[in-house]
Amino acid sequence: MSEEKIHGLSMRECAEIMAKDTALKAQHGEAASRPLFSQYLAQRGVDQNTWAHAWNGWWTRMQSDPSGQLHAKFSTIQQELMLANHFADVPDASQDAKEGVTLDAYARVMAGAAGGGDIQQLVAAEGFDWGQWQRAQAAWNAAMAADVNHHLTTQYGQLYAKYTPGFQQQMQGQVAGIMAADYAARAAGQDDEPDPEYTFEDMVRELEDPKPATRWTAAHHVANQWDIGDKSDPALSRAAQRAYERMIECLEQHDAFTVSDAEAAAGDLKMFASEGLLTAAQAGEAKGCIERCLNRGREHLATLEAAFAPIRDKAVPERVRMQSQLQDYGSLVSELSEIAGEWDDNYQPPEAAPSQGYGGSAGPSQAMQPRREPEEEGFLALLKRLPVIGPLLRMLGL
Repeated sequence: MSEEKIHGLSMRECAEIMAKDTALKAQHGEAASRPLFSQYLAQRGVDQNTWAHAWNGWWTRMQSDPSGQLHAKFSTIQQELMLANHFADVPDASQDAKEGVTLDAYARVMAGAAGGGDIQQLVAAEGFDWGQWQRAQAAWNAAMAADVNHHLTTQYGQLYAKYTPGFQQQMQGQVAGIMAADYAARAAGQDDEPDPEYTFEDMVRELEDPKPATRWTAAHHVANQWDIGDKSDPALSRAAQRAYERMIECLEQHDAFTVSDAEAAAGDLKMFASEGLLTAAQAGEAKGCIERCLNRGREHLATLEAAFAPIRDKAVPERVRMQSQLQDYGSLVSELSEIAGEWDDNYQPPEAAPSQGYGGSAGPSQAMQPRREPEEEGFLALLKRLPVIGPLLRMLGL
C-alpha cells in the first residue's frame, strides 16, 4: 500500500513531509519555518496545494479503513521518522554500564523475561551474578527515572523492541485494533461525549481550586463573563474582584507550563482597568505587576535563546520542548510589551463607570456554556492515543 499514491504522494512521502514540517518548526520556530517548508516542498516537486490535497486524501482513506491497518502502517512510519528527526544526535548509550551491566544487556534480559523466560537463568546466561543484577537493575531504574530529556528511556525502548520478537507487529496490531474500534463506533453512530456544561458557579468554585493553573483559567473565564455581563450584578462584581487577585497571583507565580495563563491575565487586567472594575490602587498594582512580569519574561527569553543556540541544528528531543518555550515566552513578551505601552492611567473609576452589558444576572442564573478545554489538532490527538508513538509525542511535548 505504501507504493500507492494520492495526488502523486505515497503514504510514506506524506509522513516524511509531515516529519520535516515538525523538524523545521522545532529548529526555527513556527513563523520562520513556513518559507523553509515551502522551499522543502518545492525541492520535492510539490506545492502547498498538492501537499494539502494529498494528505487530505490519505487521511480520508485511513478514516475509511474499518480494519485500522492503514492507520497502523502510518503510525509505524511516523515513529521511525520521529526517532530519526528528534533522537538521531543523542549519544549512543547502549554500551554504558551500571554495576557492570550495559544498557544493551539490561534490555536484552528484560525483553527475554517479558517473553516468558526465567529471569535468573537469563541473568546467569549473560554472566552476571544475581546480586550484581539487582544492583544494576536498581541503578538503571534510577537513571531512567532521572532522564528528563528521555535520551536513555528512548534508547532502552529501542533496544527492548530489538530483542522482542515480533514487537513491531504487536504494536501495529494494537494500533489497528484501536482504530478498528474507533471506526466501528463511528459507523454505529456513537457520538463523542458532550462537553460538560461550565457554569458561573463552576468558575467561582474553581477560583479557589488548589491547583494554580485551574484557578488562573477560572479567572480568565470570569473576566470573559465580566466583559459581556451585567456589571451592576453584585455576584459578578465579587467574582471579578477575586479573579483580579488570581490574575496578580498568576503574573507573579506562573512557570513555563502556564505562560499562556499569564499572557491572558495581563490582557484581562487591562480590560478590568479600562472597564472600571479596578480602583486607582489596584490599577497601579496591576500595571506594576505586568511590567515586572514583562522584565522577567525578557530575561527568561534571553536565557532560553542562549541555551537553545547549541542544539538548534541537532536532532535531540529537548529541541522541540525548548522551541515551544521560546515561542510561548516570545508571545508573552510581545503581548505584555503592547499592553504596558498602551496602559492608560486615566482609567474611569468604578463609581463613575456606566452600567454596561446585557440584562440579567451573571450569577446563578447566568446561562450555562460548554467548558472550553484546550483544543488540539485532530490527527495529533489521535496519534497520542496510540501505543509507542503516543508516549513519544508526549515526551516531546507535542
